[in-house]
Amino acid sequence: MKQLILLCVALLYSYCSQAYIYDFEEGALLKVSGQVIDQKTNEPLPFANIIYDNTGTTTNLDGEFVFQITYHQPENSLLIKFIGYETAIVPLTYDNTKLKVTLIPKTEILDEVIVVRADQLLEDVNTYHQINYEFSNQLLSSYYKETVSSNDECIYLAEGIFDIYYPTVYSKEKATIHPRKTRKKVFASLDTMVMPLINGHATDMINGITRRADSFINADMLNNYEFSKEGLTWYDGKEIFKIHFEPKNKKGNSSGTIFIDSKSKAVIRAEYQPVLNGQQFWKKVKWIEEYKEVNSSWYIHRVSYLGQWEQNGEPITFEALLVVTDFESVKKRPELTEALTKNDIFFNHASSFSENFWEGFNYIKLSAKEKQTLGF
Repeated sequence: MKQLILLCVALLYSYCSQAYIYDFEEGALLKVSGQVIDQKTNEPLPFANIIYDNTGTTTNLDGEFVFQITYHQPENSLLIKFIGYETAIVPLTYDNTKLKVTLIPKTEILDEVIVVRADQLLEDVNTYHQINYEFSNQLLSSYYKETVSSNDECIYLAEGIFDIYYPTVYSKEKATIHPRKTRKKVFASLDTMVMPLINGHATDMINGITRRADSFINADMLNNYEFSKEGLTWYDGKEIFKIHFEPKNKKGNSSGTIFIDSKSKAVIRAEYQPVLNGQQFWKKVKWIEEYKEVNSSWYIHRVSYLGQWEQNGEPITFEALLVVTDFESVKKRPELTEALTKNDIFFNHASSFSENFWEGFNYIKLSAKEKQTLGF
């Protein structure tokens, strides 16, 4: 009898242990969090891309991330990607949803077998454009944040969760933004400040260089720029061309760096600064766009904007961040209410800036410095 009891206990323990390490059930809702750091420097990596099926996020300034996913058996691992690093593949198990991920810098660059000119690469970008980007209308779930700061002191902080209807690049429809939940906090009086282009949403940000008619990568605009190769880097196991560009004439209105996937010929990242000659307000402007690949198509993933001006001799900085966290293909425009116009300001005050404010939504964690400013 005693041996039978011991056998039953042993079998029960074995069953529980095996159940513990088995994968999650199909369709389970998981909350995954962690931090991404550089193996060489042991420093956090801001804006690393965290990808799981159609769900994705990015790390904050402290390299931290948190997001919810619907578990699918075939997609049982997170992918953590960053330009210049090896992609990390992290399996999800019951005891592995709070992660510390170390990315390894990838310095090995293969010699180019075929010499490719920078202008030829941009022609390839246009040739493959119709197969690289969105074939269908998309419904995007997105997190948005904007801040105004002076001398590293936060003056204003606002956040929102959006539903965005994002029509295919072949449609004449425009993207529309619908707020789901929002909050803001003002730390100083804004009455005496000039607050340009702060409309509380991202109608300009969502339409990246792959969609704008006057984009510097468009075939009709290429002759207005000088393109030169800066070299090669890595992203997700593939070689990436780094292309620098400058205006060639007055029709060229930006300069910066484009990162082009050597295989698909898709632009996966762009860093650019508009030409500011002839205007008196902005002292500095910079855009960064990143795209993610899902099933051989590239989708907008992250857009950030930085603008700086001076007031009474003091630099004032406006920063905005948009991250697409989920998307799904839709056949037609969904029935969404309260679509924002370009000039709408929609943020509501929030009495609490606690971490659980966004419970049920995917968002980007505030950094330690931002939390300190908020007093928690």
